[in-house]
Amino acid sequence: MINDNDSLARTAHAFGMTDLEFEEREAVLAEINSQQVIRRRMEDEQSLRDFCDTLKLFDEEENEHLF
Repeated sequence: MINDNDSLARTAHAFGMTDLEFEEREAVLAEINSQQVIRRRMEDEQSLRDFCDTLKLFDEEENEHLF
């Protein structure tokens, strides 16, 4: 455990902040990353729904008047 704290302190010092500030920063970055993953999934799901809606335009049963 001492080695982890020493390593954290050295890393934090290299970034010009305290180890507590470094830990807080890492927690914020992890939360931002999680939010980005969720946002990407939501965007992918919406793109898939949009694509499926577009494919329905070419479905003869749903749009017989076009064929």
